[in-house]
Amino acid sequence: MKFDNLFKPTDGLESRDTTCPGCGHAIPLDDINIAKDIALCRGCGKVWTFSLIQATKELAGVDLQKPPKGVRIEEDFQGGTRIRYHRISRALIFLIPFTALWSGFSMFGIYGSQIKKGQFDLGDSLFGLPFLIGTIVLCTIILFGLFGRWEIKVRRGEGSCFVGVGPLGWRRKFTFGPNAGVSLEMSSYRVNQVPQEAITIHENGTKIISFGAPISSREAKVFIAAAMSGAMA
Repeated sequence: MKFDNLFKPTDGLESRDTTCPGCGHAIPLDDINIAKDIALCRGCGKVWTFSLIQATKELAGVDLQKPPKGVRIEEDFQGGTRIRYHRISRALIFLIPFTALWSGFSMFGIYGSQIKKGQFDLGDSLFGLPFLIGTIVLCTIILFGLFGRWEIKVRRGEGSCFVGVGPLGWRRKFTFGPNAGVSLEMSSYRVNQVPQEAITIHENGTKIISFGAPISSREAKVFIAAAMSGAMA
């Protein structure tokens, strides 16, 4: 199998910089196609995405004994690995008093006055629905910011990802094989119109699961991905 050599000397990538994430064999430039994001390892005969190889290099340099702020990693009694991430956002300093004032005034003005008078007004109640929904959304964001967590578990070819507060939230289970890899890839989730990286597990070119894009700390994402990569090996 042969790929077009799309590199120029100014690309700054040398053959020794690229090794197979599976067997560690060096991959020459002639067997890398940047445009198609693929690289062929002649040592094991497997085709990898070039972005995965680059991500693997970054993850390999992570010191798992020094987790960043908000991240905790531990092994359970069954030999699995559990990674937790929770960090209180600074935005709550503004969001909590804003919600208290905005929601307090609107809810008391629309519904509190009705309760106080003991009279129900359909028009005022319908008018207040957007404020009620907004209050619920803001309170949910505050609760997650204070008590929410990301939790990833990996054990013997199986894993799960959970995000939520207490037992309530989004949970997804997944399975993986010996050729699975972990990397950071751009997702459809955006902050200020800027796409955010997500922790992605894929195997043989197929994406298994992608999560973690809303995590604001890239350092935390890189550490979590590196910890998962080590646990899945």
